[in-house]
Amino acid sequence: MTDIAAPLNALRIAVAEVEALAALVAHAFDDADWHGADQQLVERVASVLGVIARSATSAITAFNRLHGAIADAQPATAGERWDYNDGTASGG
Repeated sequence: MTDIAAPLNALRIAVAEVEALAALVAHAFDDADWHGADQQLVERVASVLGVIARSATSAITAFNRLHGAIADAQPATAGERWDYNDGTASGG
């Protein structure tokens, strides 16, 4: 199997950036003074921001599941044992 750590890390960073940007924009939107603005437009923008936030959260969740599935599919090295007294750290 080819090394997929670098592409997975790049994907993780990109998805986390989108999620962070969505959170920042939603916070800024919530803090803005919308007095006098077209309420229909404000509601539409709020709806779009909600979709972006949900999509970003879904993408993070999907990435974490993919990462877990890839890790579970990797064979253990010969003689490897796990010492659960140290959490999930590999035993020596």
